[in-house]
Amino acid sequence: MDLKLVADVGLVGFPNAGKSTLLSQMSHAKPKIADYPFTTLRPEIGTLIYSDYKRVSVADLPGLIEGAHLNKGMGHKFLKHVERTKQLLYVVDVTGFQLSSKTPFRTVFEAINFLTKELELYKVELLSKPALLAVNKMDLEDAGEKFKELLQQLQQPQDFYHLIPEEMVPKRPVQFKHIIPVSALTGYGIEDLKNCIRKSLNDQDDLEHDHYRLEKLQSLRTNTF
Repeated sequence: MDLKLVADVGLVGFPNAGKSTLLSQMSHAKPKIADYPFTTLRPEIGTLIYSDYKRVSVADLPGLIEGAHLNKGMGHKFLKHVERTKQLLYVVDVTGFQLSSKTPFRTVFEAINFLTKELELYKVELLSKPALLAVNKMDLEDAGEKFKELLQQLQQPQDFYHLIPEEMVPKRPVQFKHIIPVSALTGYGIEDLKNCIRKSLNDQDDLEHDHYRLEKLQSLRTNTF
């Protein structure tokens, strides 16, 4: 039986985006960390603990690669875990991404759209999950300028789709609930990220509660008449 992981938040990103380091900064998890791809071969669960003792589970999932929907790399194992998380936290390297010297370099804007397309091609319903974006490695040179450029691209993504191979353009862009610049190495932005995660989950809980109350009310009215 193929059991699926359950967590409040699932980290989605390409290898070497810094997901494991980010999880260790946010929680007491001790994932394997190294400067080479695929250090995470199985899901690692961390728990965020807030000052009022509220707990939020975060899953560091194996790094996604282009073609995951075709079961390349960790492929379907990764994507099945994503299905059982309440929300998604995209983690990207502000300087871009290159899996190896034999693969193309991808800008951070490309990386976000490629991640979205892989989720879409596997199961489009995954994109209905609330999503946040952590832009990592803000400690690096020129990171501030690259982050500003990314924000402009995300405001009107259609204007920049010509930079992406046509087959990897998502049918619709992800509307991130929060976009947070962070440095998993120095700790910059980590508290802001944790607060945004909690707010996003609280907002989702409120919406689901309101929807449940509305359904119950409609059911009572139907039974009454």
